[in-house]
Amino acid sequence: MFRAFRAPVRNRSAAGGRRLARSGSQSGSWDRGYAGWFWLGMAWLFTGLFGPVPAKAETGSDAVVFEFSEPRRARYQIVPPLATGASRKNLLPGSDWLEARPESGRGPVIEFGNRMVLELANPDDLEELLQGTPFHVSRRLSRKLFIVEGEDTWVALQAASELVNDPRVVACHPVARRPKVLHGAMAARPNDPYFGKSTNAKFPWQAYLENRDLDGARLGLDLNVREAWAVSRGEGVVVAVADDGVELGHPDLSPQAEGAPHYNFSTYREDGLPAGSSANHGTAVAGLAVARGDNKIGITGVAPRARLASWVLFNARDRFVISDEALMDMFQYRSNVVSVQNHSWGNDSSIQFPISALEDIGISNAVKFGRSGLGTVMVRAGGNGRDRSINANDDGYLTDSRVIGVAAVRLDGRFARYGSPGACLLVAAPSGDEDPEGNACSTDSPNLVTTDRRGAAGYNSNSYTNDLANYGFGSTGFNGTSASTPLISGVAALILSANPDLSYRDVQQILVLSSRHHDKTDPDLVVNGAGLAVSHNLGFGVPDAGIAVRLARTWKRRPEVEQIRVPSTRIAVVPDQGLRLLVSGESVPPEVESIIALPSLGRFPDEPTRSLGAFDAGMAVDGIAADLTGQAALIERGEIFFCEKLEAAAASGAEFAVVYNNRDTSARLVMGATEFVSVPAVFINQRDGEALRELVRVDPSIRLKLDLDAVRYRFKVSQAMVCEHVTLRVNGDHTARGDLRITLRSPQGTLSVLQSLGDDDSFGPVDWSYMSTHHFFESSQGEWTVSISDIGEKGGGSIRSVELEIDGVGIVDQDADGLEDDWELRHFGGLASGAGEDPDGDGYSNAWEQLAGGDPAVAEPAFAVSLAPWNDGLARLSWPGKPGTIYRVSGGNEPLALQSKIADVPGTFPETELFVPYSRLANRFFQIEALPEGRSSQ
Repeated sequence: MFRAFRAPVRNRSAAGGRRLARSGSQSGSWDRGYAGWFWLGMAWLFTGLFGPVPAKAETGSDAVVFEFSEPRRARYQIVPPLATGASRKNLLPGSDWLEARPESGRGPVIEFGNRMVLELANPDDLEELLQGTPFHVSRRLSRKLFIVEGEDTWVALQAASELVNDPRVVACHPVARRPKVLHGAMAARPNDPYFGKSTNAKFPWQAYLENRDLDGARLGLDLNVREAWAVSRGEGVVVAVADDGVELGHPDLSPQAEGAPHYNFSTYREDGLPAGSSANHGTAVAGLAVARGDNKIGITGVAPRARLASWVLFNARDRFVISDEALMDMFQYRSNVVSVQNHSWGNDSSIQFPISALEDIGISNAVKFGRSGLGTVMVRAGGNGRDRSINANDDGYLTDSRVIGVAAVRLDGRFARYGSPGACLLVAAPSGDEDPEGNACSTDSPNLVTTDRRGAAGYNSNSYTNDLANYGFGSTGFNGTSASTPLISGVAALILSANPDLSYRDVQQILVLSSRHHDKTDPDLVVNGAGLAVSHNLGFGVPDAGIAVRLARTWKRRPEVEQIRVPSTRIAVVPDQGLRLLVSGESVPPEVESIIALPSLGRFPDEPTRSLGAFDAGMAVDGIAADLTGQAALIERGEIFFCEKLEAAAASGAEFAVVYNNRDTSARLVMGATEFVSVPAVFINQRDGEALRELVRVDPSIRLKLDLDAVRYRFKVSQAMVCEHVTLRVNGDHTARGDLRITLRSPQGTLSVLQSLGDDDSFGPVDWSYMSTHHFFESSQGEWTVSISDIGEKGGGSIRSVELEIDGVGIVDQDADGLEDDWELRHFGGLASGAGEDPDGDGYSNAWEQLAGGDPAVAEPAFAVSLAPWNDGLARLSWPGKPGTIYRVSGGNEPLALQSKIADVPGTFPETELFVPYSRLANRFFQIEALPEGRSSQ
């Protein structure tokens, strides 16, 4: 159906490169030194790209049955062009093609023309055979195979059907045009009315799946599901929603729920319906993961062809009353049928909450024996306790390396204000974030539209006369990490549908490699030793479903996991109230030399700051006009929010800030809503603050420094592994566990905050295992450092023992960089390259390339151009892109003719795109050229 032409390209600089694509083509691989042109006929362009395939012909009693040899006998019904008089109404406009349908009625409508394929047993019979027929030879394809042509389609079909019975003929049938659709890099837009941007701002729409305006311009982050849907929609995967029940009769859920293994673990019945009138949560969760797509109603889930199992864990009063024995049964239930489990529930307390021994058995069985030994994928909400100082690492479910912990992110890329932070979080997905109290340093992000219980039941109890009553949106929409989690469950279903042979660990690692951060201003965001961006707020960021599915298709299953354990039984007393503001100068009284401080919620001074001069900024109500580069800002509490004061300090260039109380003499507090502040900051009491202010005003020699007094354990690891999860097991006797800050620094310098200042005033930590995902794909070799400090004011105590556990895959790695030596030698010829480096500049580190099976010397993916339908009026031209590169898009009507410039497009990672109107696509070629560095885009 198409032809491909190749021709040499003139030499270009290393920064340049070009690619040409014909309208209607899917894509082509980039061959270094060549460019490719693709051609596709007008019929395919219109039937495949611009509209549906032709409807079945209405044959009726006028149809004539023809029999052809293909070489098997096949019979078709065709209506004669003169059947209704002199008009030739059955011929397609502007052509000699006739629509035909199989006599059985099964199969698509196809088109026959006036050219026939003729195969003979003896080619010497050709001339005699064609005598008296309307045919002449048009092409000779081989010694015995010909294409013959007649002037009239109907007459040619009649003559061909007669030749079928001639014993000299092996095969005779019409040249056909069979319906095709484009398999581009982007699936067609689904017809669900709440998908995509609405022209009515108050109307619900699924921005979390596609966050663009009507012209395709990006409005914020999304999951890029349409690119994944071109390959996978979750077929063959069962997702279990373990919750408070699902309204299985909901029109957007019932097709997926039919025949699935539903179960109520409270009543021990095969019943997945909501347990009571207030049980609305599970229905909302289920829709986000697997709501039916392309059914012209409501929404679509991330995996719209996956199946849905509802597992009920809450009773009729929406209380969680099932035993740990029942939870054991739940975790391992039908584990060879259910591929993905969604758990949008968990611990909601600052007290550390372990899983029971029975639950551990259930999870272990699901992971070891589920999916025929590949393991059930378990996805769990990261929690909504940030405002109560809850850390995700205090939940035993989330510290389990067998689980995918999910954070909540806003559509602008910032982490949700309520989401519990934690080093154990793996990835994030969108959710609503609406703050009724308001905050000067943050804005709201809309709740997610999803399925709701039908009619007046559910979250949406408004009286709608249409199907809006069956969906939650706006003020009745869904938020919290409960909403983020099923989106990741849906992505996991897409991954497993694309490659069912993946283990649960493979799915975790594909999610890591396909994720990225969209808010680069998050002060907690760092790049680990493998070149991957990670934070305690969002893990490795938001997965790109298109990249995840692409990785899944070619992924090689990871070797079995190994473990390194390094214990220490050294007992150490933790210094009390170890975060201090150190003051030095000519006239500093002893009582001000070391001031007790409490940290902000943003950047923490784990390492001592420089000793700097201080500037008295007052209350900083109108900002700070002075240039404080190389200084510390001293600010009084009052009048405006803490975040506004600290942002003013950061904007002035201050390296850190000190805020002092304006009341209550000795009272100290943690400054709320300061997570986004980019400089370290501390809070001190009124007495110390006012004394310090007077010193600063009269003594220019005053210097300030932030310092942390901590107990440190150092573990030297010589065994070479590529790290996966890293766990630190801590046993202590501190009388107020929440006072402690516990961190782990890897040999590559990546810092995992395992516990931060909290409200838990209970004894501990008692043999607690903290887990971190932040060291994924780093090297295990070198010195790991544990720091434990006391930040709070409630108690004191000691650490009794610490044990470091590293999970990973063993490799030969003499230079301890996390790259296998054979791989490094094969690609670079030496061991000088680091895991976090990106020598081909494609945006993917060497560690990423090693895991994904890529070539670190060649951009991933191969430079290929895709043209796919976007909506009714636009097509999307896309190709792999790099920030900082300008791509010239040109077009023309001939592949070798001079291309006219269409646009210069700034590169974006991982993909660059341009939307073009359909009206300009007919018989068009497109050329994509990376302009050499420094070349003008004019």
